[in-house]
Amino acid sequence: MPGFLAGSRSVLAGIGRVERWVAVVTLATMVACIFAQVVSRYLFGLPLVWVEELSTYAFLWGTFIGASAGLKQGRHIRILSFLRLLRPATQLVFRGVTDLLIGVFCVLLVVNGFQAMMVFEWRQRTIALPVELPRYLFYSTPLILGAASMVLTVAHDLLEIVAGRRRGPAPATLPL
Repeated sequence: MPGFLAGSRSVLAGIGRVERWVAVVTLATMVACIFAQVVSRYLFGLPLVWVEELSTYAFLWGTFIGASAGLKQGRHIRILSFLRLLRPATQLVFRGVTDLLIGVFCVLLVVNGFQAMMVFEWRQRTIALPVELPRYLFYSTPLILGAASMVLTVAHDLLEIVAGRRRGPAPATLPL
């Protein structure tokens, strides 16, 4: 089990690095798009039609993938004042229950994301982008990828708790 945990930790760290780069690129895309929109509208009097749509799609990708990267790094907001009053073993139980709830919720997001993609978004296309692309690439896909990555993260955390390698309430941060 220790070899499997070390290997899965390495894989999760690699996924986390990719997620972090996606978050950086999407943020840079949003800033560049909004800057281009301001310049084109106020300097040239010609607003770009596709900028708002592209920045919205970059925001969606950055949100879902960034949430997964944040979970891997232990950067989500937590209130630990109650947990610190408990014994370390009880803290681990709370951590395990929290991971289980996050995992179940993310599995539901993945399943429902696939259903939404197949039912609603499969035939829809982008509206204002210069290139016509299927809309599921910007709505369901980042949701499914982010939630699936979070499932892998909490599953690894639960395995570490069961194996006795996890101590304390905080998740281990992965080196990114």
